[in-house]
Amino acid sequence: MLVVRALVPIVRDLLGTFVFVALFLGTDNIYIATGCGISLVVAQTIWTRLRHKPIGALHWLSLVLISMFGGATILFHSPYFIMVKPTLLWLALGVVMLRRDWMAPYLPPIVTENLDDHLIVRAGYAYSTLMFVLAVLNLVVLWLASTKFWAVYALLGPTAAQGVLLVVFYFCFRKQIAARILERKAQAA
Repeated sequence: MLVVRALVPIVRDLLGTFVFVALFLGTDNIYIATGCGISLVVAQTIWTRLRHKPIGALHWLSLVLISMFGGATILFHSPYFIMVKPTLLWLALGVVMLRRDWMAPYLPPIVTENLDDHLIVRAGYAYSTLMFVLAVLNLVVLWLASTKFWAVYALLGPTAAQGVLLVVFYFCFRKQIAARILERKAQAA
């Protein structure tokens, strides 16, 4: 259940990418797909604001990059602007994730109360490293593959990599949290 709850924000954040890739593959028109992707991210932002929900820094960053590079793609009729956007996004995320405490708002109390801070910090640095690797991989795929292959990679590659890392940390954290809770119960008895 906690894994599903952790995945919901990721899927919500990737919805624009899902729509972009589906439309691009379905219509073979990167400009229509880009316009719809921009529209969806703007609509998500407006919907979140209307519901008086907080909008995180990563969402704002994504909105700005998608709008700027998607707009440049449409304006200059060049798909490379939208194709290089993930590299800049991954680099920016990697830098943001170098902060020691970036994970804190995303972790439930059971994690922060039962894990040593250095484990959480190391997990944050692992995510940061993954973002830098994804930035480089995006450029490699952009230069070596077709636009359609890049679109599929841009959706599946980073999503799978982040999903694997999330699951690995989930089970590692879960095991350590269970051990810590059992240790506390044994000490109390």
